[in-house]
Amino acid sequence: MTMILVGVGSPGTISSANGGKVTGVLVVTTGGQVIAANPPRQSITFHNPGTTNVFVYPMLNATGGANSPSSANPSGSFQVLPGGLITVTGECQGAWGAFGASATNYLTIMESNV
Repeated sequence: MTMILVGVGSPGTISSANGGKVTGVLVVTTGGQVIAANPPRQSITFHNPGTTNVFVYPMLNATGGANSPSSANPSGSFQVLPGGLITVTGECQGAWGAFGASATNYLTIMESNV
């Protein structure tokens, strides 16, 4: 008898416990949601492949209210430098937004449920 063994997050896993989901987005200067909430998410990585600064932020602040940083007041956001990346682990399950420093900004997002 043949046994197939797979671990959490492996290609053979059939559930929400998979890893490495990648999304590419165009980010505008006014900001807005770039990725939806994902309750099983364990980490999320934002990479800026462009040439201008991009700012990412959780859509909700620490008290559960709307978080709405802007280029005029970026507090509540994380700056992702050109060519750079940041990874958030732990409490990262909510929706995330982003805004850019110029009219055309790109962002690569990778989330993992593992």
